[in-house]
Amino acid sequence: MGQNQFELVIFDCDGVLVDSEPIINRIFAETLTEAGFPITYAEVTQKFIGKSLKNCLEIIETSYNKPLPKNFIELCKEREMAPLEKELKPVPGISEVLEQITLPKCVASNSSHRHIQLVLKLTGLIHNFDGKIYSANDVLRPKPFPDVYLYAAEQMNTNPEYCAVIEDSVPGVQAASAAGMTVFGYAYHSDAYGGLRQRTALLEAGAKIVFNDMRQLAQLL
Repeated sequence: MGQNQFELVIFDCDGVLVDSEPIINRIFAETLTEAGFPITYAEVTQKFIGKSLKNCLEIIETSYNKPLPKNFIELCKEREMAPLEKELKPVPGISEVLEQITLPKCVASNSSHRHIQLVLKLTGLIHNFDGKIYSANDVLRPKPFPDVYLYAAEQMNTNPEYCAVIEDSVPGVQAASAAGMTVFGYAYHSDAYGGLRQRTALLEAGAKIVFNDMRQLAQLL
């Protein structure tokens, strides 16, 4: 792989830059269960990784055949705040990697702008992306559709084929592949079984390379 093949590196946010998914999934499971939609943390992780919130809520309402409380999203957001502020950490090694990568960088996420700004501020990573943050809310369709990746490339004036994308979820890898970008799958599961399963899933979804230590990224690019 030539050193100068890429002109832009696009990062997903949750699970790639910040380790927020365990916290968010835990609160989501607790809030759902209390609202009369019993679900475990493990089920949430399995069923909803990488999907947009809107998508998750539709799946839940369909499978339980009843509507969620009107203020459900607000409730989750409120309850996430304290644990995020207390527990949220950057993905191990990402701060160093962002310093090492000299190519232009941006973020493209299924999360809302409010969420992305919040988690990047809390983890001290926001200065790396100086306004170059794109959300699925900016486009018509969330990942696994390529819209948010194509939008990010367009805003950054870069041809999709010169974009490298860092993703940790199957819908995210599918989205970036569909956009015609080169995808590096980040598989962070530490246990052998989870790691293998995640690795296989990311490769099948279209990742070119799957790696499990964020510190390797600068070399891979």
